Amino acid sequence: MVYLFSPKDRVLNMSLEERRKEYRRSECIPLDKIFTWRQTQSKEVTVEEESKDLLIDRVSLYKGDITILEVDAIVNAVLSSSHHSIL
Repeated sequence: MVYLFSPKDRVLNMSLEERRKEYRRSECIPLDKIFTWRQTQSKEVTVEEESKDLLIDRVSLYKGDITILEVDAIVNAVLSSSHHSIL
């Protein structure tokens, strides 16, 4: 098979609808349906916090099947102490 584009470029040039047809599963959760860390908190936002670009507004915590998330990146944070042996 001859590609006019590399596989990466082919996907990057697709519309969202075209990309969704390529998914192995029909179900997906788009980013706008995943709450940010702030949205999961019950405390009120101050005026000062609202005007800042804070990490709490850009990070989402998700518990479930990550293979259906329609996101650019997934970070799996692990406690570093569990990967080191103590002498």
